[in-house]
Amino acid sequence: MTFADRAARGASDTLRADDGYFGPGSVSWRVFADPVAKLGGMAALLLQALNPYMMRLFYHATASHNDAAGRDERTGRYFDTVVFGDRAHADAAAASVRRMHAHAAWDDPHSGQILRADNPEWLAWTHNTFVYALVLACEAFGVPLTAEEKDRFVIEQHAAARLIGIEDDALLPSTFAELVQYVDAQRGWLSLSIEAAEVTRGLRKPSLRGNPIAVWSVVIVQDGVLSLLPDWARLLYGIEGRPMNLRAAARTTRRLMGLARRSRGYSALISDAVTRVDDHPYRKVRSR
Repeated sequence: MTFADRAARGASDTLRADDGYFGPGSVSWRVFADPVAKLGGMAALLLQALNPYMMRLFYHATASHNDAAGRDERTGRYFDTVVFGDRAHADAAAASVRRMHAHAAWDDPHSGQILRADNPEWLAWTHNTFVYALVLACEAFGVPLTAEEKDRFVIEQHAAARLIGIEDDALLPSTFAELVQYVDAQRGWLSLSIEAAEVTRGLRKPSLRGNPIAVWSVVIVQDGVLSLLPDWARLLYGIEGRPMNLRAAARTTRRLMGLARRSRGYSALISDAVTRVDDHPYRKVRSR
């Protein structure tokens, strides 16, 4: 769907200046519009939390660890805006997050280090694990990507990396194979800190209260998300001993995602995402 197509639909759409950094022909629009994107984001969070320095900073220098729902909502709106918004709104969203990162610092009394959220290598770990987990979620849960499309998605997302402040190309893999190598190469310094254990508890131990069918669905999907993690990450989280359960959950999650996808076709999913961002961007740069 082009800007011209949307503009023809109504006056409210005329405020959209362009199709943003990716556009309707991109792999990024296809991936982020699909229900599996949320599951990939959950797996990415589990990987990102294994950076003990970043989690220590997050826990002590921000208040958002006490507001999981608000944090998830803001994160979702940020990525929606960067991917589906026009360039002006994507730039404004990224500038806002860069300002927050620039002010997030903490003097670690144990090591004497000043931990900073705008550390380029930590930003790269966050970005690269997100892209990595999204591709794995697509593979596992029913969004078929060719090898060329996986590589194109990795390259497309370099634009998102630069928006967030990653300027060193050496920190950004150029193919999915390189991305897998990058993620696996980091495991020597990663660990499950107490801060990470607390922040990710809800993703690993869902509530069993409520409607039994809804509870079952949540448990299955969360186990499906855990199945995306590499073996060494499952070892750190203490869930390496149940591969059969996780594989079964992944198969059921794939079927559930298929049902969700059939209830809203691809064009409708894209239209929903673009309209959502136009109406509620992460940061507004124009008023209606």
